[in-house]
Amino acid sequence: MKVSIGGEQVEVPDDLGRALLAALRGERLVEPPQASDFDDLIALVADISRVTQHLNVVKELAMSRADAAGAYSNRRALGMAAAMSASQLGRVLQGHGLPRDRRSGGVDLVVAFRTTDDGVLYLAGEQDVASLRPFTLPSTSAPAATGSTEFAGRELTFYYRPQVSIAAAGLGRSAGYTLRDAGQGLIACVTERVFDALFGDPRLDPTRPNGR
Repeated sequence: MKVSIGGEQVEVPDDLGRALLAALRGERLVEPPQASDFDDLIALVADISRVTQHLNVVKELAMSRADAAGAYSNRRALGMAAAMSASQLGRVLQGHGLPRDRRSGGVDLVVAFRTTDDGVLYLAGEQDVASLRPFTLPSTSAPAATGSTEFAGRELTFYYRPQVSIAAAGLGRSAGYTLRDAGQGLIACVTERVFDALFGDPRLDPTRPNGR
């Protein structure tokens, strides 16, 4: 079966194609797969797992961006759209650096970074980062660029402002992407300027060890 989206056609197994079509139509009745061979069914399960994993990442990023879109986002409506309880929603958003309680929390916001091999500071002046808290990601786990940038694989020290309100953070396209320092137990959001400088291409890669 061929699936066509935006002029691009992709060949998919019939069972997967029918399931995707039913899901997009919002059909409530679930049709069991027609395949009966073990290997075909295993391949179908693997295909569905791959699609589900990708869609779950996109779903979480969309949820994070929706929550960061305004100072008074409607988390009840967001939870209903995501089919999640308030506690589940809070855990997912917290995993993307957003506060469980918007009224009392903010985000740790990365605003600048330094390449440790040459000590060059980017996106800020020395006086601007003098009072900010830093953390360093080693070169083995530093974010890899999706586009061509000079920072791929280099050890970087990031400077962040703690607990910036979501309204003031202005995360925009970078909402949902975080840098994680396990030593400090820190999950930090990044500004759009930091995101673009590090990765060039605005796409997100959920396989990055320190980014999500």
